Amino acid sequence: MKPIFAFVILSTTMISPLWAAEINLASRIDAVTVYPQGADVWRTGMVKVPAGETRLLVSDLPGSIDPQSIRVEAVGNDGMVINGIDTKLVDLPSSAADEKRKVLDKKLEALADEKQALDQLILDANAQKSLLLSLANKQLTPASTTETLKPIDASGLDGLVSLVGSKLTTISKSIHDADLRKRDIDRESADMNVEREALSPDAQQKLEVALNVSAASAGEGQFRLKYRIAEAGWSPFYDAKLTLPDKAKSATVSLVRRAEVHQTTTENWSNVALTLSTARPTGATSAPELGEDMVALAEMRGRLQKGEAGSAAKLAEPELDAPAAPVAMDAVMPEKAKKDVAQAQAQVFVAGFNAQYAIGGRVDIDNSGQSKKVRIASEEVSAKLEDVAVPRLDSTAYLTAGFHLNGADPVLPGVVNLYRDDAYVGQGALPMLSPGEDARLGFGVDDLVKVKRVEVKRNSGEEGLISTSFTKTLAWDISAKNLHDTPFDVVIVDRVPFSTQDQVTVQTISDFTPATTENYMLKRGVKAWSLTLDPKQEKGIKIGYKISAPKNIPLALTE
Repeated sequence: MKPIFAFVILSTTMISPLWAAEINLASRIDAVTVYPQGADVWRTGMVKVPAGETRLLVSDLPGSIDPQSIRVEAVGNDGMVINGIDTKLVDLPSSAADEKRKVLDKKLEALADEKQALDQLILDANAQKSLLLSLANKQLTPASTTETLKPIDASGLDGLVSLVGSKLTTISKSIHDADLRKRDIDRESADMNVEREALSPDAQQKLEVALNVSAASAGEGQFRLKYRIAEAGWSPFYDAKLTLPDKAKSATVSLVRRAEVHQTTTENWSNVALTLSTARPTGATSAPELGEDMVALAEMRGRLQKGEAGSAAKLAEPELDAPAAPVAMDAVMPEKAKKDVAQAQAQVFVAGFNAQYAIGGRVDIDNSGQSKKVRIASEEVSAKLEDVAVPRLDSTAYLTAGFHLNGADPVLPGVVNLYRDDAYVGQGALPMLSPGEDARLGFGVDDLVKVKRVEVKRNSGEEGLISTSFTKTLAWDISAKNLHDTPFDVVIVDRVPFSTQDQVTVQTISDFTPATTENYMLKRGVKAWSLTLDPKQEKGIKIGYKISAPKNIPLALTE
């Protein structure tokens, strides 16, 4: 075979010859590339193509497919050409869907009745066991002190024990068989409910695709059909494990990237090669257009609103390669050399500005909306530890790890499950990070660093002889003590108010401890003091300010 063409063909509305034969092209979903919103699906199929004009029909595709996204690749004999692609939405007769639903409902009802009968069988069998044990016990134990039992010899006792044991074995087996059948019924019912869900009213349209093929001679062709669908997506989440330093090594953060994949199409994805992409084909493709803004007197001011809204988001074809072939996961574990089982990770491909993660092996993702969780990658990086405390709000010191992300692919925003020396400490979040950016994560409370903030001054009064002004002076002493056996860095965060009016001034007190970082986290007036504390050492800082304003102007203060 040779490729029929090396490029994709756009959907067309060309009319096929009336004499073209129609053949159903049986296909299966082979590979899927899932974006944060939407997915590209690849179907493959083999078919014998006769000489002349032929229409190859692919039916029962989801009705929500974007027809403009349909592409075809194929290999076949010399002289085989695809002349065009026709697409048509087909309304499914509601009677057919209703009939299918009725058949499934009848089967589900029969299974429910069978399960109810099994429940009754188990109830009756347990009652028989109780009765049998009661009768056997009556032969050996008198019901009252006045009742006289007939003596039982050895042969009679042996016969009684054999009879009771045989009956109990039969009853127990019937109970066990009934429990096994109930489990099978639950599985069958779950499968039927998934099938019934696919017949919901919102799936009553299907897309039919016809490939118009001409062939100089009869031969076999292998066709690959690609289309885009919106009812799918994936979102990242992470595990971050902090390993605290000891005398031999420094602190490290092990970051495991995972993905949660979901789809609610009318197709089940069974045994597919799965690729996750960071591209966002459903987002805006260009910057929004900013309109003009005219300043005028209130009665003359007008604004032209046209063009203010950003350009409408439209579906775009991502320039990405086809997903990589699945990675073989075969492995042999020697009986005498057992090790921790490795977890499959994705192969990462960076294409331009986007990254693709080819998940190892093949996966199944049903269309019920249930999430499929897969592992993308993991890396271990060195971490710089420090405690961060904001004693104005909370006297607790929080252990924080700063680290540098390696790799060439971006990190999407997502929830992070946090572990400190294998103990789960809660959840955090990572923002959108480009390759090579620095990141910070908090790993819970550090009970061995104590922080205190004590108010040492709060004065209000007036100043001036001719024109008086209102003043307010506030001051605090803040201390941090390290109870670790090793030195530790502590960052104290606090703030000083700022004024945007000439009449209001803010002055720091004379013994104010200079901050290490001004406008901490790019917030005006927020300051940070970095302290390195030796074991058992305590250090302090002083913070305070005086606010002055005209007496007749009320101030809005947060202190």
